Amino acid sequence: MSRTLSSAVPRLTSRGKLSARCGPLTLAAAPPTASQLRRPFFSFPGVGTGASTTQQLTADRTLPYPSGPLYELIADVDSYDRFVPYCSSSRVTQWSAPDPRDANGRRWPVLADLHVGWGGFNEVFTSRLRCVPGVSVEAISGDPADADAAAVSTVFKSLVTRWSVRQVADQPSPATEVHLSIQYQFVNPLYAAVSAAVSDKVAGLMIEAFEKRAHERLASPPHYP
Repeated sequence: MSRTLSSAVPRLTSRGKLSARCGPLTLAAAPPTASQLRRPFFSFPGVGTGASTTQQLTADRTLPYPSGPLYELIADVDSYDRFVPYCSSSRVTQWSAPDPRDANGRRWPVLADLHVGWGGFNEVFTSRLRCVPGVSVEAISGDPADADAAAVSTVFKSLVTRWSVRQVADQPSPATEVHLSIQYQFVNPLYAAVSAAVSDKVAGLMIEAFEKRAHERLASPPHYP
């Protein structure tokens, strides 16, 4: 497709004045580039560039209970499916040797199978657990924990969930800060785009569920659902 335009070409006359001589000027439409031909009808930021980037979600609560009992609730991984949103099944498959620092020789969870799903995606992770008694519980799945486990996953390249507690000092009554951090990376950035509306709310929903669990178990008198 082309268009013809009139162009003015100036020239010098015998009297030293400029005059305009008109002539045809043809403009041809440029052919589409290769990138324009390949552009998808739907586009998501980052899609087609490999695995998505690592995302992090955090949430905090200050609860009116001592840190010890709150930590016990967090370390009870077998009970996660009873109150943690998006966790439909949780089972500890390996325990630590007796803790020499514990008077009763307590064993802590080391490995667990967690069935997690949100935004239409479901995964069963074999998570490596790192317990720092009275301080934190970390569940690591995917690349940071086990290359074989990461290869099996079709949705998450990695998923790291960390709970931590800290007793608030100088308070007239017990108070503890509870912090939740979730780091995750999808195998395909398309998954991140599809689940974006849900994933941003996950940390808040989880810590709200934990707060409810704490009230049920630690309030006086305790309530056992």
